[in-house]
Amino acid sequence: MSAYPTSASARARNPSQEGSVRASTRHTILHRLRPLLISAAIAGCASGYQQFYQPAPGASPAAIAARRLGPAPVSPIVERAQPAASAALLDAYAKRGYIMIGQSMFNSGQRESDDSAVRQAQRVGADIVVILDPQYTGSVTSSIPITTPTTSTAYSTGAATAYSPGGPVTAYGTGTTTTYGTTTNYVPITIHRSDYGALYFVKQRFTLGVFLRELSDLERQELQTNRGAVIRLVVDGTPAFNADLLVGDVITAIDGIAISNADTLGALLRERQGQSISVSVVRRGQRIEKTVRLAP
Repeated sequence: MSAYPTSASARARNPSQEGSVRASTRHTILHRLRPLLISAAIAGCASGYQQFYQPAPGASPAAIAARRLGPAPVSPIVERAQPAASAALLDAYAKRGYIMIGQSMFNSGQRESDDSAVRQAQRVGADIVVILDPQYTGSVTSSIPITTPTTSTAYSTGAATAYSPGGPVTAYGTGTTTTYGTTTNYVPITIHRSDYGALYFVKQRFTLGVFLRELSDLERQELQTNRGAVIRLVVDGTPAFNADLLVGDVITAIDGIAISNADTLGALLRERQGQSISVSVVRRGQRIEKTVRLAP
C-alpha cells in the first residue's frame, strides 16, 4: 500500500480578531493600573513632615521639658499660615508665649495630609503646629515601564488521502500551536509637586518675658555708651508685660548692676528668679526705674 497526500492546509483562526482582543485587554489592564502606578511612584515610607523634621538650635528634648510651661497635650492646637514672612510669624507666636522647637520643610509630589503634621507634632511634644499652606512648584512628567505576559495560539487543519485496492481513504486532523511571550508598554505619568511646611511650638515659661537685641551704632552714639540691651518684643502676660516695659526700651542695669549685653542680662535674671528686681531703662531719652517681680 502506498499513500500519497493529495491535499493539506494550515491556517490561523480569526487572527485579526484575536489580535484586536489582545490589544483591547492590554489597554484595559494598563488603564486600570495607571492610578496604582502613579501612587507607587510618588509614595514614600514616611510622611514628609516626619522625614524632613529639623529641631531648632538647642531644642533638645531635655531643654524643651525644662523650659515649657506645662506638659505636652494629647492633641496639639492646629493653625494655618502663609509661608511668607517667617520672621514676623515667629515674632507673633513669641508674643503669645510660644517658642518654635522645630520645623518640617520639603517638596513633594504626594499630597500630604494635615494629620501627618499633627502626628509629628505629637512625636515632638508640640503645643501648637502651624501648617503652612502648600505652594505649587510645577509638574514632572515621566514614564513607567510595565511588562505584561502575552500568548498567541495558531490553529491548523489538514487532510490526507491514501489509495489502496479497497479504494481511497481520507484522514482529517487538527492541531494548535501556542506561543508565550511578553510585551513592554511605557505608561506616562505626570506628578504635580508642591512645597509643604509646618512649624512646631511649645508654650514657654518666662522669667521676665522680653526678647532683646544689641544696641545699634546710632543708639550707642545717642546713649553715649556701648552698654545695654534693647527690648524688641514683650511677651503677653509676663512680668515685663505687667510692669509696662515697652518695645524700644533700653535696659541699662538690673539692681544697679550695669548690663553689657543681652547675655549679661540673662545671667542676672537666672540668679534672681522669683524675686523683685529694679530695672533701669532709657525710654526716648528719659531714664526710668521699674520694679518687676520675676517669675519663679
